[in-house]
Amino acid sequence: MPPGRAGSAFAVTQSYSRPEDAGRPAPGDRPVPGDGPDPGGTHEPPFRLPRTWRRRWRPAPWPSRRAPYADASAPRLRDRPWARAAALIAIAGVLGSGLWLVRWSGSASTATPDTFWYARDALQYAGWSEPAADRAAAEITCGAFMRGRPRPAGTYADCVRFRTVLPGDAPVRFQRIFTSRPGYPLLTAPFIRATGAGGFIAGTAALGVACGVAAVLLGLAIGLRPVQALVAEALFYLLPTGLWASRLLAEAPMMLCLMAALAGAVLLMRGRAVVAAGALLACGLAMLCAVKPANGVALAAALAAGAVLLARFFAARRAFLAVAGIAALVLAGNLWISSALRLPGIDETLQDTFTWHFKHPDVPDPWHRLWEASGDLWSGDIGPRMLENPLIPAAFLFAAAGLLARVRWDAAWALAAAGLTGAAVASMHPITDEMERLSAVAWIPVAFGLAALAAVRTGDRPDEPVRPLPSYVEVETADLTPQG
Repeated sequence: MPPGRAGSAFAVTQSYSRPEDAGRPAPGDRPVPGDGPDPGGTHEPPFRLPRTWRRRWRPAPWPSRRAPYADASAPRLRDRPWARAAALIAIAGVLGSGLWLVRWSGSASTATPDTFWYARDALQYAGWSEPAADRAAAEITCGAFMRGRPRPAGTYADCVRFRTVLPGDAPVRFQRIFTSRPGYPLLTAPFIRATGAGGFIAGTAALGVACGVAAVLLGLAIGLRPVQALVAEALFYLLPTGLWASRLLAEAPMMLCLMAALAGAVLLMRGRAVVAAGALLACGLAMLCAVKPANGVALAAALAAGAVLLARFFAARRAFLAVAGIAALVLAGNLWISSALRLPGIDETLQDTFTWHFKHPDVPDPWHRLWEASGDLWSGDIGPRMLENPLIPAAFLFAAAGLLARVRWDAAWALAAAGLTGAAVASMHPITDEMERLSAVAWIPVAFGLAALAAVRTGDRPDEPVRPLPSYVEVETADLTPQG
């Protein structure tokens, strides 16, 4: 080839990646007389700048849709793992905030009579005096009562007056049930120190939004894709779990600690970040026992028993035994602390249930009464309610199908065990009016099971990370030959 052919010389520098394309003319070259086997050709084409050089000196009137090669070597922000994780958490926080406000702004009251005792303890932990804490807690509770439907009898002033003197009239045994649950008041105390009495509501809102973020992280831990994890978060707020996570009660921190413990258990059983996962499991269970001891004891016992029974069926036997050991250790520690400090236990809770908050003498046979009351609760209230509203059993059936078919068993059984603890806690407190609140945990696996139905089967995807694409393009070795 003649050396004066600038256009052809530029084409030759593009080395072809396929041997069969080596003899083909470069793109843009046209047959020239005298080139190749045609004898006698003496015509030389005029000199022309390559197209890329012409674009550099003469900008196009509009941006090109084809990315330049220089940009391909620079990693984009969205390709960084920490940036993607931060964006997902931000989206989860925004979505959770919006859905929490939707549930908070409903017509139902945002407080129950238990709210007064939680707010009173939180204000005292924040440094308030006992009379000031009683008054502020009464105002918070009565204000929530008056905004909800149905409104209580009497005026707001009557409600505040009654709640303010309640600590002097209520039995001490009843008050000790709440003082033995310092988790929720301690979590909201910093907000009260920062913003005053309204910090109790702000702290509850922060815990409710944190539940949504925890749902997304738990969804990623069990193998859901990011979009499916966000679907699980939305379902968490739309189901009864979202209603109780937006009330001024201990349900929001309870479900937050429960999902944190489940995420730690799943990561530990899969051998991912073993030390951090074990610490997350232990801290989640311990904090759960401090927020609501009944749920903490139930979940610790379920994880310990389930991990021991299923360890023989999985290759990661040591990981399962580690989960069982941590759960058993937290369970034993909670029982030891309760015994050493003489905190109210299950017997005291049963007496509170059957004596109507200790207004009547203790019953001699609380366990026999519990058996009868639990049977009446399931046969006379839960069963007919499911028959009247078939969407409830349908949701549980579809969720079970999603967990069994689309989620790996080492995560599905932990979620199912957590859901069963909701039924166990409701059975241990057979109060019809409190059944929906006490059994709210049972809807957590429903949210993830329904979200998993729309996800790719996680059991078929390898756990190893996918090999990333090359972050740069070699211009000299790129195949620029037009196909076809």
